[in-house]
Amino acid sequence: MRPGKPTLVAEIDGKPFLGLPGHPVSAIVIFHFFGKPILRLLSGIPKDRAWRQLKIRARASRPIPSIAGREDYVRVKLEEKDGIYWARPVFGKSGVISHLVDADGLLKIGIDVEGIEEGEEAEVFLL
Repeated sequence: MRPGKPTLVAEIDGKPFLGLPGHPVSAIVIFHFFGKPILRLLSGIPKDRAWRQLKIRARASRPIPSIAGREDYVRVKLEEKDGIYWARPVFGKSGVISHLVDADGLLKIGIDVEGIEEGEEAEVFLL
């Protein structure tokens, strides 16, 4: 999963433990997908709802590269045109938090996919 290395999810003495990466953007992405659901579970929210993420479908406004063999989550800015959501990538290093501030969501590129083409539809997890 990128961004998000290294990450540790464990249970210690019956208590959940989440070790976050050192880069701020990576840490926020991992917290979004793992930390928030764990906190929801600990708050008593049922398991099926605790792990639910808000997401939409959007089309890529330009080609977005990726390497097959890992799941990528690309920061994107969403724009709605004629009832269709378009995802514009917000590229930058995972240590630069301003790139995450500019993003509305995280576009998922699957583990077996080598990027997506302009106009191709993908899942976007809302931040």
